[in-house]
Amino acid sequence: MREEKVFFTNQRGERLAGILHHPQSGNPRGAVILCHGMESNKESEKLVFLGQALAQRDMLALRFDFACVGESTGCFENITYSGEVEDLKAAFLFMRTRYGGKIAILGSSMGGTVTLLFAAQSPEVSAVVTIAAPLHPERFLWRLSTPEELQHWRDRGFTLYHGRRINVSLLDDLERMNVSDAAKEISCPVLILHGDRDDVVPVEEAHELYRYIPSAKRLSILQGGDHRLSDPSLMNRVVREAMDWLCEYAG
Repeated sequence: MREEKVFFTNQRGERLAGILHHPQSGNPRGAVILCHGMESNKESEKLVFLGQALAQRDMLALRFDFACVGESTGCFENITYSGEVEDLKAAFLFMRTRYGGKIAILGSSMGGTVTLLFAAQSPEVSAVVTIAAPLHPERFLWRLSTPEELQHWRDRGFTLYHGRRINVSLLDDLERMNVSDAAKEISCPVLILHGDRDDVVPVEEAHELYRYIPSAKRLSILQGGDHRLSDPSLMNRVVREAMDWLCEYAG
């Protein structure tokens, strides 16, 4: 198998960095884009393992850094869901230059929500896998902040999250988004993976997402699974189920 470092540009002119996993045969039977979560990057152990495992099953796999993190350009303070949807579009267009067949997408946490939003507007996507994806990302802010703190964020123009600045553009973006409505527009098969002990994104959001998906779908609830799937046995199950789904619908 061969790993290739690649670069492509989003609509905002930022350079995005990625790693492309080529199957040893040199003749992929499908392609997958892997999307990391908010405080992660393309070097996530989960994404690295998935990229390598997909290549072993003759799939072309791209893991990349969204703008503002890892080796991609941009400032973290400007992070928004809409911006990451644009980044994923750039990754999809790049992948299309390398492969003319089916392209699926897997997204973890925030990357899962971004994947849903993109798939809703992109009928070319052949399949989706989400891992611990928020259906209501705005509720995460409500759990972390009081109304007074949110107003202070708006008045000041930024807030600090884990010591890092995030501009009010994220708050504005969340108030405009409706992931539930977007989910109803997805036409490709969707696999939803979620731990029942996720204390960041309640498992109820996975059940709700499942109800909204109008296409072929499957919901897999991981008993004892937290948000990061820190139990190795559950992580192995996630990888196995995701691989089977991606190879079935994009292979």
